[in-house]
Amino acid sequence: MELETVLYRKDGNVGIVTLNRTKAMNSLNKQIFADLTTAFEAAKSDQEVRCVVLNAEGRAFCAGGDIQEMKGITTEEDFFDFMSVAGGFTTLLNTFPKPVVAAAQGAIAGAGTSLLMAADIALVAEDAVFIVAFGQVGLIPDCACHYLLPRTVGLNKAKELMLTQRPVKAPEMKEMGLANHVYPVDQLQEEAMKLAKKIAAGPLNCYTPSKSMMNKSFQTDFETMLKEETATQASVRMHPNAEEGLSAFLEKRKPAFK
Repeated sequence: MELETVLYRKDGNVGIVTLNRTKAMNSLNKQIFADLTTAFEAAKSDQEVRCVVLNAEGRAFCAGGDIQEMKGITTEEDFFDFMSVAGGFTTLLNTFPKPVVAAAQGAIAGAGTSLLMAADIALVAEDAVFIVAFGQVGLIPDCACHYLLPRTVGLNKAKELMLTQRPVKAPEMKEMGLANHVYPVDQLQEEAMKLAKKIAAGPLNCYTPSKSMMNKSFQTDFETMLKEETATQASVRMHPNAEEGLSAFLEKRKPAFK
């Protein structure tokens, strides 16, 4: 696997995808979207990987889109092509079948906010700052921000963040639901790996359909969701993980899921 702007490695059953354009504050250009797609596709197809950590090298998680590259795109057709590459990865991340834990420090701006919100669990460092910065450069939010932000913070708050581009610091991020937990900078990655390994030890065959159903719960009516939930529960009961989990509970021991 050849990657120019992203690092990918495995630690046990955890795949680790790391943004690595530190000189550009991990800003998102066409190449990094392509590399992220390659890395996540590798994690998706690797049966050993049961959880993914998305993090970043350097002092910033992601400063948003690469302004210099975007400024150099001067036709609507070419910019549509750029956004289509971004959209391909956005779709992959938001429909990813395995749990994703984001660990973000420093600036989380522009499309970087969408990366964080698309994760299933978001951990941030105490120095994290979340900024929906698109209006500052005369653009609209992208990478599914219009979809993710209202669902995360509510419609009125999402509009406020879009219209004002005000920075949201780590404590308020947690209060608003943009982050699950806040950690000291030097503990962030350790805590992310600890959580990811705990998740990776769980029943992935259960987590995948549950994640899918929760993701579409805002667009699905009660009756449809209940039917899918019932059918899925009956199906997973026949999986060896259910037999192991139920037996372990009755035997008062820790389950060993496959």
